[in-house]
Amino acid sequence: MGRDFKLKGLVPLLLLLAVGILGATTSVGTAQQVGGPIVAGDTAWMLTATALVLLMTPGLAFFYGGMVNRKNVIATMLQSLAAIGVVSLLWVQVGFSPAFGDSLGGLIGNPLSYFMFQGVAGATQMQLSLTIPLALFALFQMKFAIITPALITGSFAERIRFSAYLVFICLWSVLIYCPLAH
Repeated sequence: MGRDFKLKGLVPLLLLLAVGILGATTSVGTAQQVGGPIVAGDTAWMLTATALVLLMTPGLAFFYGGMVNRKNVIATMLQSLAAIGVVSLLWVQVGFSPAFGDSLGGLIGNPLSYFMFQGVAGATQMQLSLTIPLALFALFQMKFAIITPALITGSFAERIRFSAYLVFICLWSVLIYCPLAH
């Protein structure tokens, strides 16, 4: 029984290691299309807005932490904060492409358009970010991908295991959020 548990615990680690090796060996290209010049005011505002949206998630953690029983405060806050790390990794590796990649039938973006942030660079892009770097646009959109499953935690606070929550936010981000964002 103990050996099976250790093997199950290694599967996510090995999967993460494989994706990391794939990302390290994949060449990083330049942006597909170049839009206009980068506008400093637009870039500054988007950086500010991105930081403010990121601050919403810890604020949400404190809000939900205040609504639960004393024994579940840390677990509930951890659910909101874990969304930052898990969804960030998913968004950079596979989430941005289905959400904003080249359209496949109008339902989803091509998963290989920006796989592992390939082609997401500091240049502008004609269709997505005319006056700001595409990387900044991608990070701004990532903050909303983070806070969406964190908002959902309020509906099942105190009623779900942390491992089930991690599976939920992975599936929600890839199967629901990315196609809807497209």
